[in-house]
Amino acid sequence: MIVNKKEISVEEAMKLANFDELLLKRQENGFLLSDYQISVLKRNGINFSNFNNIRELLFEIESCLDNDFDEELDLVSSQISEYIYYCDTKK
Repeated sequence: MIVNKKEISVEEAMKLANFDELLLKRQENGFLLSDYQISVLKRNGINFSNFNNIRELLFEIESCLDNDFDEELDLVSSQISEYIYYCDTKK
């Protein structure tokens, strides 16, 4: 595999991707969030454990984005919205 014009192995590519930080993990309140998402929320002053459900968290994120746009927080918002959509859509 070639990354940045350099040949690297699959193992090296996985290390570069920092897969563990992006993996969704069940949190103590039942939310599925990655370490990356939690760090973005903390940086924006949002404590995910203060919310009873994921929709309340999403509403708070959207309110925060209305006041001050943050590209990474917008990405987290999109990821959570997608998670909600796929969990609630009957297949």
